Amino acid sequence: MNIDKVENMVSPLEKELKELARYIHENPEIGLEEHKACRAQVELLRKYGFEVKTGVYGLETAYEAVYKGKTQGLKIAMLAEYDALPELGHGCGHNLIAMVGVGSGIAMRELADTYGGEIHVFGTPAEETQGAKVSMARQGAFDTMDVAMMAHPMNQCAESMNTMAIKAYRIKYYGKPAHAAAAPEEGINALDAAIGFFNMVNALRQQTKEDARLHGIIVNGGSSSNTIPDYSEIVYCIRSNKMSDLENLAERVIDCAKAAALATGCRLEYEKADEDFKDTNSNQALSRLHTEQMEGLGIPIERANGQVTPGSSDLGDVSYVCPAIQPVFDICEGKAINPHTREFTERAGLDSSMEMALTYVKGFLLTAEKLMSQPQYMEEIRAEFAQNILGR
Repeated sequence: MNIDKVENMVSPLEKELKELARYIHENPEIGLEEHKACRAQVELLRKYGFEVKTGVYGLETAYEAVYKGKTQGLKIAMLAEYDALPELGHGCGHNLIAMVGVGSGIAMRELADTYGGEIHVFGTPAEETQGAKVSMARQGAFDTMDVAMMAHPMNQCAESMNTMAIKAYRIKYYGKPAHAAAAPEEGINALDAAIGFFNMVNALRQQTKEDARLHGIIVNGGSSSNTIPDYSEIVYCIRSNKMSDLENLAERVIDCAKAAALATGCRLEYEKADEDFKDTNSNQALSRLHTEQMEGLGIPIERANGQVTPGSSDLGDVSYVCPAIQPVFDICEGKAINPHTREFTERAGLDSSMEMALTYVKGFLLTAEKLMSQPQYMEEIRAEFAQNILGR
């Protein structure tokens, strides 16, 4: 498929896709409350002939849109995110992720008509918090997909990101209050337990792998300096490059929590603070194919070579179910602006950023055409997935 044909397929969508991205940007909604963003995407997809189900997989603001060709073929999934950050709005540019996911899906309809197959657009809410893709993957949303693709705005154009696995815990200590000056011996100090936990985890760092990341905060440490705190609460995150390493590391961190309770005489409770995210295993064959298409469109792409980006994404759980990629695209035009900042929020609403998003719609369209028309690409992608994921 030549560039002129790609332009002819995407150009008629430009106005509506930019309007979608602007609308979501101007109406930021936090995770699981993205009603406006969900409705706007669903309306556009239905306009272009997609069969859409909303409230899927037990998530009110999730959706699945399907366009079926007349004959069987590949099932290609495009993923959309659209939740915002508290106070910052779209400081991670999820309005652009939705634009790329929806726009690519609509543009791919002609491919399904030509080659057969199905185009699925998944609306995946709450990436910043509980990570809806985790529960969607667990419920089988992506089991029959041949590939799943999305793109994330960043401060560079680069191959698909590999990300870290993460577990997050809410750790609670219950002690006994007492007057801190008159009768401290009658108290059981829950804040001491929290501080003891942090000290033990800090000692644990010496015996962890280099990729381990241990970080957290005390969200409740007492209400009065004159009273022995009878309650403390911690939110703690544990990360590693691979989920297989994370399981053991998490057990050691929880042992630290138990030891701090024993040392201070406190009662311990702990629970998951959020869903566990698996590490992202970007399918390198699929990532290379997409990179070739982007470079054919004149976009220089930074090679990632499977290196891990120090962060976590709920795409990780999808990547354990089907071949998946998440390349990143530059909306900062050479400026050192990072996501989750007010500056990045501003960049996510600019027309220049939406132009770059449109270029990635074209890149995904070209990628899908290669997958549908030349079977050798899917053979390589499936072989890699079988070796790296199914072979474990």
